[in-house]
Amino acid sequence: MDAQPTPDSPHGGELNDELEGGRTPSERSVAVVMAAHDEASRIALTVIAARRLPGVDLVVVVDTGSTDSTARVAEESGARVIRLGARAGRTEALLRGVAEVTALEAMAGVGTDPGAVGSDRGVARADRGVSGADRGMAGSGRSAPRHLLFLEPDVQTDAAEAVRLLEPVQAGLADAVLARESRTAAETGAAARRARRGVERATGLSAGRPVAAELCLTRKAFAAAEPLSGGAGAMAGLIIDLMRHGFRVTEVPVDWSHRPRRGGVRAGLREFGQWREVGRTLSTRR
Repeated sequence: MDAQPTPDSPHGGELNDELEGGRTPSERSVAVVMAAHDEASRIALTVIAARRLPGVDLVVVVDTGSTDSTARVAEESGARVIRLGARAGRTEALLRGVAEVTALEAMAGVGTDPGAVGSDRGVARADRGVSGADRGMAGSGRSAPRHLLFLEPDVQTDAAEAVRLLEPVQAGLADAVLARESRTAAETGAAARRARRGVERATGLSAGRPVAAELCLTRKAFAAAEPLSGGAGAMAGLIIDLMRHGFRVTEVPVDWSHRPRRGGVRAGLREFGQWREVGRTLSTRR
């Protein structure tokens, strides 16, 4: 399957032209989901900027056993907060966040299509382990499930750039939009390189950030990609699965960057573990 056009490709300008040409965005709201660990110094600005994005009416932060005040700061900044144990991985955290969005919509009587809503695994009650905004506000008066926007918690005020991910989905021009950082080169590291090669072989798309969870997608697309692979291979698997099922996947540049990666033996072991996780994901999609 050929890669979908991006704004940098010969056909990518058509996407930008359509967006600038006055296409009316979808009225469907957006839920932002973030997995966070020890991000107390950054999470407030990220949550505040995310809440100001057009269409966003819910921000869910899943705290994976932080040892600092990440959960408290996120809640005070306006996010709903779910607390998981430190052993929870990013994929598990994101799935738990989406499950919370789904449960809140069900409580609010939002019309749902079982094939377009996403997972509710692991949710016995919508308020279990959750703090934050008034539950009565979640989805009230809405008739369709929200789009999903996954962000990393350290982008701070640059989260405003995520409007570039939202617009094509809200305008109905794409089913999933991936972020490609414009300040830096493509995502580095052995795991990212392996993921990029695997995605390109499978779909023709050379993804700039095939490991990072930075994208916007419809609920129908999210449901089609489930069950997600675990670990660092989750996003690569999602990209491959969506494109093989005919969903419109594209990539847009965003002007943000992340804190520098730590070095040392522990970081090297973590990178090796992610490299293996990506390999397991790709091996099931050959």
